[in-house]
Amino acid sequence: MGRTMRRSDFAGWALATAMLVAALSVCAQEEGPILLPKPKPQPKLAAATLLVICDLACNWKLDGKARGHITAGDLATAPVSLGQHVMVAATPDGLDKVEKELDIEAAKQTLVRIELAPVRDGRIKAEQEAKDKADQGAKDKADQQARDKATQEARDKAAQEAKAQQARTLQGHTNYVLSVAFSPDGRTLASGSEDKTIKLWDLASGLLLNTLQGHTNYVTSVAFSSDGRTLASGSDDKSTKLWDAASGQLLRTLQGHTDYVVSVAFSPDGRTLASGSSDQTIKFWDVTSGQLLRTLQGHSSSVFSIAFSPDGRTLASGSNDQTIKFWDATSGQLLRTISSQSSPVYSVAFSPDGRTLASGSYDNAIKLWDATSGQLLRTLQGHSSYIESVAFSPDGRTLASGSADSTIKLWDAASGQLLLTLQDHTNHVYYSVAFRPDGRTLASGDSDSNIMLWDVSSIHK
Repeated sequence: MGRTMRRSDFAGWALATAMLVAALSVCAQEEGPILLPKPKPQPKLAAATLLVICDLACNWKLDGKARGHITAGDLATAPVSLGQHVMVAATPDGLDKVEKELDIEAAKQTLVRIELAPVRDGRIKAEQEAKDKADQGAKDKADQQARDKATQEARDKAAQEAKAQQARTLQGHTNYVLSVAFSPDGRTLASGSEDKTIKLWDLASGLLLNTLQGHTNYVTSVAFSSDGRTLASGSDDKSTKLWDAASGQLLRTLQGHTDYVVSVAFSPDGRTLASGSSDQTIKFWDVTSGQLLRTLQGHSSSVFSIAFSPDGRTLASGSNDQTIKFWDATSGQLLRTISSQSSPVYSVAFSPDGRTLASGSYDNAIKLWDATSGQLLRTLQGHSSYIESVAFSPDGRTLASGSADSTIKLWDAASGQLLLTLQDHTNHVYYSVAFRPDGRTLASGDSDSNIMLWDVSSIHK
């Protein structure tokens, strides 16, 4: 569509161009729509100059309708910088192209609405895509690392369980094993049973060393003195006996309780023996002479478990009366009572630092208490039946619990997290869970007359 450019046309074109460039500069700065008065229709060329290139590409809309998409390449212009405004050269060929793509005829209205929608420069888009890809890659890597960590932890736990489940079994009792205890040097294990005997086992070989006979009813509890020379046993025959651990010779029988002796414990210095009974009392005995030192009264039902604090100054007792009591071991004075239990307390144990007391009870829960204040610290749940035995590892990091659900659970003592469940027992685990002094082996007894030795050395690795 040829034209002859007249001076008046050029002047009009120049004026319109100046107005548009100024207005579009404002548009580029504010990135918003503007309303421009339409140039005088006389110079059709003016309408053809309504082109601005922003960031290499712009979408144009006339009267709100898309009329075309013009790029720098389409107009044969040189590359432009972000935000630079370039006006189409006023040549016939250029005007033909613009008229064709923008539909100049549509611009012959009172107002021309121009709305700029800048498109990201290819380089900026590529950079953003690269950044997005890198971010996604980092996220994928982190997700994969988390999955790998979880998988490895699961494998480690499975390996721990497999190793721990390879338990050695000691067989020799003919009835329920009610209690187990390691000698201080870790070389010997003592076990008490409903078959009325005490057996001593060599841990290195698993061989039976000796069988101690003398009780006339179930042997409910066994304990070694701190020097390992004396073994104490409590029985349903209402007596407590002291034995020479090396020879198995009976040293003396302590009489005084009027009902079953359920639990026995040596003081840390080995000079005093405490015994808890179904007669609702706790008795303190002089180990050397066998003399009764004092009787502690305060429980209103059977005393199922007793334990000395590591410093020997306090004795804790758990009872069928649903309470835990703390006693001054020197004077026998009652220090405090925890009455927030909702069921009988079958087992109590102090942590090695003496700051925490663990209790196992009929409500299927293990509770950890502040030994000084008596405040409940946390409750560990996971067993499906009552807990009759709890024991801390020598380093205090692990707590073991034995239950009537036939399992033993190992817990992180600090966090309360369940670490491992040992399931080789096929029947009731009684008051019989104990750690070897090196903390690498756990012993447990059950109602199938078996004693199991578990390798727990890798629990915290």
